[in-house]
Amino acid sequence: MTHALIIDDNMAVSRAIQARLIALGFNSFDYTWSESQALSVAQRHSPDLVVVGDEIAGSSPMHVAQCFSERFPAPILVVNHGRCEVRRRVPDGRVVDGPFLLSEIDAAVAVALRSWPTRDGFGAVETSSDRAQAA
Repeated sequence: MTHALIIDDNMAVSRAIQARLIALGFNSFDYTWSESQALSVAQRHSPDLVVVGDEIAGSSPMHVAQCFSERFPAPILVVNHGRCEVRRRVPDGRVVDGPFLLSEIDAAVAVALRSWPTRDGFGAVETSSDRAQAA
């Protein structure tokens, strides 16, 4: 099972993100609209991917992304005004790839997960662009 946590208080945006992630093989989702709710949910069900939208009740997307990068071993995508940025914890905390257009979320997920150690090993999600390159 590949589980994503989507944090955004706009349900239409959350559902659009979910639709893209389903096409990439994700099959389990949690939705939250605030930082405190997201932290609580993530502690109960550890996500394989965290997607932070640009509308979060009582907080900023970058603050939530930073908080999650410090507490959870999962890649984080920050979606803001139609752009998607991959954030990944590295020793000096730099952003290592991105930004990506929201319409290219499959490429962002591929970058975020390809070298990220998961419960199943490395690169557990195959994307549509991976399949196209293999063909």
